[in-house]
Amino acid sequence: YSPWVASDAVEAADRQHVTRLFEACGATDEIAEEPLLDHFTAMTGPVPGFVAYFAEAMINHATAQGIPAAVADKAIRQLFLASGQMLAEGPTAAEHVQGMVEYAGTTAAGLEAMRASPLANLISAGLTAAADKARSL
Repeated sequence: YSPWVASDAVEAADRQHVTRLFEACGATDEIAEEPLLDHFTAMTGPVPGFVAYFAEAMINHATAQGIPAAVADKAIRQLFLASGQMLAEGPTAAEHVQGMVEYAGTTAAGLEAMRASPLANLISAGLTAAADKARSL
């Protein structure tokens, strides 16, 4: 994923050329302000850093429950593979979460506990720290 910024002086034809160039490598978007690039560096630059950290936490939870590490690793890798494919197309992340909450099953119980926790604020703090580091480089 490659976000990019152009000044007002860049013409539409040149913007289309830049878009096509970046699309050769994946998805792209023109964004309005250069300082926002630091946030994209924080969010999308560490592939798979933050996602891998969440997976590591889930694997650690599983092994603490007595699940063999290799089995937990395999299960969580498959979860993240399938999740990535589902999130890449179709409903937004928020719509997926809402659908799980409305279903009111086991995942809803976990999501509701996570929503009631400071987890979202902690994730935001981590991303802010990464964006601040990008800005300082």
